[in-house]
This record gives sequence, C-alpha cells and structure tokens, in this order.
Amino acid sequence: MVMKEGGTPRDQFRPGYLIVSDFAKQHWCEMQLLYSLAPDIILMRAIPGEEVTIEESEEAKVVKSKGSDIHLERELEIQVPVEVVVETKEDKWAVRLINLQHAVQAFSRGQRLAREVPVFGCPFGGDIFVFGIIDELRYDPDKHEVEISELKTRRSFYPPRKGQQEKDRYQVSVYAQLFNELVTGSVSKDMVVSNLGLGLDVKLGSSVMEHVSGVPIDTDGEACSFGDLLGTVLTQVQSLCCISRSRLEYIHQDDKSEILVLNFDLDAASLKPVFLEQCRWWRGERATTGVEIEDCWKCDHCQFSPLCEWRDYMANKLTNSKAKKK
Repeated sequence: MVMKEGGTPRDQFRPGYLIVSDFAKQHWCEMQLLYSLAPDIILMRAIPGEEVTIEESEEAKVVKSKGSDIHLERELEIQVPVEVVVETKEDKWAVRLINLQHAVQAFSRGQRLAREVPVFGCPFGGDIFVFGIIDELRYDPDKHEVEISELKTRRSFYPPRKGQQEKDRYQVSVYAQLFNELVTGSVSKDMVVSNLGLGLDVKLGSSVMEHVSGVPIDTDGEACSFGDLLGTVLTQVQSLCCISRSRLEYIHQDDKSEILVLNFDLDAASLKPVFLEQCRWWRGERATTGVEIEDCWKCDHCQFSPLCEWRDYMANKLTNSKAKKK
C-alpha cells in the first residue's frame, strides 16, 4: 500500500516514542491508522473537485468525550490531580515517574487500588520505546497479586463484537507486558534516556521537586537530577509483583450500567510475534495492510472507507478469485 516518502512510519509520525493506543488501533486496522496519521495520503485518491469529509463524525466525538469524562470521574474517586509546572522535557517525564512511584508507594502501604498508572519500555527487548497509562491496577496484599483492569464505555447496551473485544484484550496485554518488564528490571536508565533524548544530570524544577519522595538530596538542598529520580523509581517498582490477572469492563456511557466483564489470561508468548510484526511496519520493513474479508464490517464504522485503497485491493482480489473458479 502507498506510503509517503521521507522515512519510516516511526520517523514520520512517532519520532520519539509510540503510545499503546497506536498498537491497539493498528490491531484494529492498519490502513485506518495510516490514514488517521497522514490524511493527505487518502485525499490524493479523491477525484479532483470532489468534496471529501474524513473527519470524525460529531457523534463519534461525543462518544469519546463522554468516555473521557467517565475515566476522569473514576480517577477523582481515589486521587486529586495536582498542577505541576514543568520547565524541561526531563520535568515532563519526571511527573510521569512520580505518578508511577505514587502507585508503588500506595501498594506498599496496603492500598488496593491505583488508577492512571504510567508504564513504559521497549517490549520484548525490541528497539521501539512505548509509553502508556493503565486505567486501573488492583493489588491483593494477602496473595501478593496484581490485576490489571481496563474500562471501556459504549453508546450501545449490547456487548461489543468479537473483533472489538480482541482489540481491547490486545491493548490490555501490551500494558501488562510493559508493567511486568518494569517489575522484572528489564527497563534500564540507559533505555529510557537514549530513546527519549533526556539528560540524566538535568536538575528537576522546583515545582516537580515538591512531589519527589524517596530520592536522596544533597545536604545543601540542591534539587535532585532526573537520573536520580529515574533510578529510584526503577528500583522501587521492582518491589511489586507481575500482573497475573486481567479484566475488561464495558459500561454504558449514559447510565454507567454494566454491559460485560471479561476476565482473560495473559499470554506473553502469543503476544510477542503479533507485537513484533507490528513493529516491522513502524520500521518500514513491510507494506501497510488492512482487514481481511471476514472483518470488512469494520469498514462500516470508518470515515476513510469510501476512498480506502485496501478495499479496492480486496475487492479486485475477490473478483479474480471468483473468475478463476469458473
């Protein structure tokens, strides 16, 4: 499929790091992901002078907005957001480290719930740095077990189709893999700073320092460095245990009634080849692909489907296949 000139998808669209939702969208439909990242690619397929609309519908925007509001409500149930002034890119990432640290410290005090927990790393020893925020972690101090839970909101009262469930399970699995690699010490200081272009010796800003804990500070009161905080948090997170259970919760956006709860097993061995194959696309090692025929129902919900190159390709493939059978 057509790709813009000027570098790999990672170079063009995510030069620093990728986010977990990138991989979830890719799992749903790689062509849709490409078009959303580079809409000019699909616009080139339009007939000159033809009016084309590729923006999300107002209905879709409302659905996303309601979902975001519900997630915020849940976060506010257990914690109050604090405004922190960031002066450098190191400060920005320090805030994320502090949020992870707060979850670790909460569990060490016997708290059983943490929400909006940042995770990061290069899954499966790869070369692509990934960042994400876990909806919810549940800790059982008696069994020393951690469960990951992801909340999904729906406009319909009906359970999502199998394809949607598979995409959501995949997203949760990537989150869990990132968390587990942090716990097992697979994420190093060098991995973080080299991929993000950060400086270990950069001093943290005064606003950030107000929220730092557990990091040795010089006797003269000088602020600690980003490297000090990073090393401390990477060590602290290893006191936890790996995620052993996973859960997906679907609720209705309006009355918040429960639609479906899925408990499923995490399988890193099955996740690895799928994830690494996705990484090949980001590195420009293979062409973009769309959905298979049995999943073409996804196109009914895609704003790019009228001009999608993959739909034309699959239609021609199906026609040629039928012709050969005659």
